Amino acid sequence: MNKQGGMSVQMKKVLTYLEENLEEILMVILLGAISLVIFAQVIVRLFGGGFPWAEEFCRYCFVYTGMLSAGYCVRKGVGIRVDAVYGFLPKPLKLVIDYAGKILLTAIYAYMAWGSIGLISITTNLSTAIQLPMKYVYMAIPLGFGLGTIRGVQDLILFTKKTFGNKEGN
Repeated sequence: MNKQGGMSVQMKKVLTYLEENLEEILMVILLGAISLVIFAQVIVRLFGGGFPWAEEFCRYCFVYTGMLSAGYCVRKGVGIRVDAVYGFLPKPLKLVIDYAGKILLTAIYAYMAWGSIGLISITTNLSTAIQLPMKYVYMAIPLGFGLGTIRGVQDLILFTKKTFGNKEGN
């Protein structure tokens, strides 16, 4: 068995692929599930039936998709910024603003992830149609912000290396 640093090469490729695409994979699965359930609901309603849980299921999938997009947006470098003034600033000031923004965003994500854990621990109610414990729905909050925090730290490390790293290539 070919090993590299105690881990097989195939396992390292799988983990690298997941690290680069985790949010996308999960969001595609969730949006696919939403599409299939809504399509099935429309077909069944044509014949006078329906799934009482379909709307609730789709809503929860949508919530998870939205929360997972936080990490995805950080990883892809897409965020909200007012470019009207930013474009006229000198490059050193742009770097400071970018760095401060990345630090602030990562800190907010970490705060939200940590703060939302308490909500899960005190939640005891069930969803209406599915009878799913709501704590599983609320887990989207620390999961999404937690992934956003991890991606934010990764982004800060890469940005720091790129911007302030050794210019000699070492």
